[in-house]
Amino acid sequence: MLDIKKNFSLKNFNTFGINVYARYFINVKNIEDLQKTLDRYPYIPIFFLGNGSNILFLKNYYQGLVIKMGIKGKKIMKENNSKVIVKAFAGENWNEFVDWTIKKGFNGLENLSFIPGTVGASPIQNIGAYGSEVKDTLLEVQVYDIYSGIIRKFTREECKLEYRNSFFKYPHVKNKFLILSVSFLLSKKYKKLNIYSIEIKKELKYMNVKKPTPYDLRKVIFNIRNRKLPNPKKIGNAGSFFINPIVKILDLKKLQYEYSTIIGYYFSKDKVKISASSLIETIGWKGKKIGDVGVYEKQPIVLVNYGKASGMDIYYFSEKITKKIKEKLGIVLSKEVNIIQ
Repeated sequence: MLDIKKNFSLKNFNTFGINVYARYFINVKNIEDLQKTLDRYPYIPIFFLGNGSNILFLKNYYQGLVIKMGIKGKKIMKENNSKVIVKAFAGENWNEFVDWTIKKGFNGLENLSFIPGTVGASPIQNIGAYGSEVKDTLLEVQVYDIYSGIIRKFTREECKLEYRNSFFKYPHVKNKFLILSVSFLLSKKYKKLNIYSIEIKKELKYMNVKKPTPYDLRKVIFNIRNRKLPNPKKIGNAGSFFINPIVKILDLKKLQYEYSTIIGYYFSKDKVKISASSLIETIGWKGKKIGDVGVYEKQPIVLVNYGKASGMDIYYFSEKITKKIKEKLGIVLSKEVNIIQ
């Protein structure tokens, strides 16, 4: 029997801590219950929820059905002396999955440690950190076609993974496919770690670690993130609210000529990725607070809910930031957070 709840509070299911209610809510733990739920509610809006760490509800009441993806499990699919294919279902906690791979002696995901969210959400955003992205190791994605009820697979190439983007975010297919599981191709043999990030190098030097292991790198990333990012259990937030914009190298140099606080990183032969935090700091909004919404002082790319802010409060605050950056710097800042109407 389906355990569908009515007028269900989502306050503990979104890391902004917004007190929003869902008309209907269910935590599905297998594909059969998922199919039954979709069959029962064919004509109302549906939102699929992971850990709620990258979303912003604009209204205090969601008129449709919220389906919490609770399908879990992880296993080794195939391996040889040097490589291994591992599969994790969508409801698995991403950080716990990364920890599991490291403990198994599998390498490739260690730079993505402590990113909040679920395995199912990882390909949609092509999550990345400290020089690594999901696309570096992703092999295939298993999805459920909501309209046809067919289960199919997407290869890494078909997922069209780019910086903070994928095929699953394209307008014509958005909300059409529900990710059920993700498979990764990892290394079993110890390889040289990706420690090219300036922050990682500094932390390794501070820790006096000269030949880091994946465990060392995981600890390094924990230390960095713990210093920079607020704990959503204490201060409501969704991590990085904005996407670091990508511009031509010449455009960055022009900006830096006038504003020395703007920071850029290599992205491709002729393009750079600008730190959104440095843009927010440049317009003087670092640590700024209006009501219960603010820019986190240690990491300006993070917007925080200091108490009783609504989704609209946070949204309008973010719009003020993007408007000022466009007016002063000529840069269009996009949101990384998924806005739910």
